[in-house]
Amino acid sequence: MRGMALRATTVGLLVLLLTAAAAVPVLAFDSRGGDIVTVGGGEEVQGDLYLGGRTVTTTGVVHGSVFAAGQTLSIGGTIDGGATVVGQTVALSGSIGRGVRVGASTVDATGDIEGDLVAGCGALTVADGARVREDLVFGAGQVYVRGEVEGDIKGAAETLVIVGRVGGDVQVKVGTLEVKPGAVIEGNLSYSAGTEADIPAGAVKGTVAFTERIEEEDTVPVRKGLGALGPLFFLAGITWKIVGYLMALVAGIVLILLVPGRMAGASDAIRTHTGASAGWGAIALFVTPLAAIVVCITVVGLPIGLISLAVWGILLYLSQLPVSLLIGHLILGNSKPLEGRGFMIGSLALGLLILTLLRAIPLIGFFVWLAIAMFGMGAFVVMGKRIIEARRSTTDRG
Repeated sequence: MRGMALRATTVGLLVLLLTAAAAVPVLAFDSRGGDIVTVGGGEEVQGDLYLGGRTVTTTGVVHGSVFAAGQTLSIGGTIDGGATVVGQTVALSGSIGRGVRVGASTVDATGDIEGDLVAGCGALTVADGARVREDLVFGAGQVYVRGEVEGDIKGAAETLVIVGRVGGDVQVKVGTLEVKPGAVIEGNLSYSAGTEADIPAGAVKGTVAFTERIEEEDTVPVRKGLGALGPLFFLAGITWKIVGYLMALVAGIVLILLVPGRMAGASDAIRTHTGASAGWGAIALFVTPLAAIVVCITVVGLPIGLISLAVWGILLYLSQLPVSLLIGHLILGNSKPLEGRGFMIGSLALGLLILTLLRAIPLIGFFVWLAIAMFGMGAFVVMGKRIIEARRSTTDRG
């Protein structure tokens, strides 16, 4: 019965995708997955492009948006829409027609971004000659702005170095701020830091406001009332995170006890078919709800659309489980097979704890959630395809 339900779910999702593609041309898309994924300079893609792989490179023309996940990603060429990128090392070159959302360890922007650049990363560089036409927003360790940002700069970082031109205001919270000779800030500069920065004369056209990060004694009475409530808000936030962790853990334990093979298979799918999991996950995460909504417009398709949205929501919540299993497995015993309910539960508990802590980090938490959703949902699809292919093979031999 479980196999029939999984097959029906997979087929239903594919039917929804095909129906949406036929009914609404704007939902046209192209998806590619594998160890190495390349969109060559001579290629032209109509519609959105979903990519997943260890190494992803685009140098062609995309008449839509790009959604990419992997280890090393080089997003170049010409993209009419925006880009959402999650990986370890990300290079943004070429021309991107709208905003960019990126989560990575290292981000290098060397091209032309027509919209905002929003980044959660360890190190971010807007290279010399690069241009961000609107705002630059970040949560990062080190940020180097050598190129041009035509809008505002907002965010938090340990180190922010401005060498190029900023067309708007700069509002940041940093450990250290450096404004190099030759840098130009057309608007106002408002920053909070441990020490006041040495700003070259004439670098800031507007006003400069510095706030020391250590709270002054004369501001304590003003904030005393609100400050007394701070621990309560903090404890409430921690409580909800603990509750969410326990809820997910209980759900995972139940599934491990009922279907340990399926849970291990979903985790293994991410490890052995990383690109395929990311690619199918991007499709399941972004395209499926749109397709379901389109189907809901028709009276006949309304039940299928509502059921598909419900299944999508359940899979979205459960997507954290195979990712957590994989992380816990890699830490507790990389060479040990993921088998045995006790070992699987221990791996799940550790992995869930790590993901819960990562998702609690401001700004970066969103990109962590996005990666979890893509790889987790993709793992379910890859595992479903494996089951169907195995049963077809058994039937053919019979």
